Amino acid sequence: MSWRPIKDEIILHRWRCVKEDNTVCEIVEVSPDWYEEHGTPSCGDCCQDMEYVETLLDCKFDPIRETLVVTQERKKTNE
Repeated sequence: MSWRPIKDEIILHRWRCVKEDNTVCEIVEVSPDWYEEHGTPSCGDCCQDMEYVETLLDCKFDPIRETLVVTQERKKTNE
């Protein structure tokens, strides 16, 4: 396994707010640049800081190779 950089455009971070009775109040998904500029998301309902849940990656799963396939748009060049 090796580490590779991934563009922010294909990543979302999922955050949630859980009430005292353990019910989910709100779930949001924000991009890394949103989090970088605004910090931890706060719940629109109760104004509490939300808790991080997971990171989402826009990709496909290749069952034959058992790997994730990250697709990136390629710009056509006119030559």
